Amino acid sequence: MRFIAIAAVVTAVGAAGCTPTDNGIPTPQAGTTGAQSTTASASKPKDYGAPRVTTPLDASKFLSQPCTVLTPAQLQSLTLPVQGKPDTDSQVAKTAGPSCLWINNDTPSFAISIGFLTGNKRGLSDTYRGHEQGAFPGYFEPTSVDGYPAVFNDLSDGRAGGDCTITVGVSDTLTLRVSHQGSRFTGAAACDRAKQAAALGIQTLRAGA
Repeated sequence: MRFIAIAAVVTAVGAAGCTPTDNGIPTPQAGTTGAQSTTASASKPKDYGAPRVTTPLDASKFLSQPCTVLTPAQLQSLTLPVQGKPDTDSQVAKTAGPSCLWINNDTPSFAISIGFLTGNKRGLSDTYRGHEQGAFPGYFEPTSVDGYPAVFNDLSDGRAGGDCTITVGVSDTLTLRVSHQGSRFTGAAACDRAKQAAALGIQTLRAGA
């Protein structure tokens, strides 16, 4: 079975000028007219219903070495090899973000991929925006991982065959996207494995190791 690195969907959101805010609500600046304030308010980025990340994690040190987001002990618990396949230089990595793929070649085989969606500048809000625009016809099911907002989502529904993806907000500007592929675990079990890997990745980010 051929496994592929994470296929990330990046929802590009154009940067727009914003007024200062008070609890997330635009406030008029001195010298602005009502029309100008209305225009600024309309251009203010929306969260599209995405939960905020109350305890953001710093993933900067892992972006150049995405395979280090899972430790050897964590990989062993997932029955995955210590050596992963990083992707930091491909066009997908440059556009969507760096990722790592681990493959267990035992029969039946399976794989886990983890990627940082650096192409989405507003974190989980961009994922929710994509959902609003119909980017995830396969499935879109909000959940949480160790207290961090998350959503099971993908372009198509391959869960019955063992393909399941979860996107986790680790800050309001960055998400972690984890995919399980392969027929060893299927349906809910595949999603449980993806969620387990995401939780382990969050543990690593918390430790900063």
